Amino acid sequence: MTHTLAILELSPIAYGEVADKLRLAGYDHAFGEDGMLDMSGLGVTCGAPAGDPSPECNPLDICAGCRCKFAAGGRR
Repeated sequence: MTHTLAILELSPIAYGEVADKLRLAGYDHAFGEDGMLDMSGLGVTCGAPAGDPSPECNPLDICAGCRCKFAAGGRR
């Protein structure tokens, strides 16, 4: 069985944050030989606590994974 991966390039800082969290959680198997992360079955959310917008929040953006006060109804 084969499957297709959509490849999303991240900044080195964002990649490092994701990689560190995956390694800490024991997901070493998610790292390919070339360093690509196969995150099949994993979701990504905003790290801001509920009700507390992150400094990057822009009330005009849409962020389905964010839990800040602007995210109600899929809108920030």
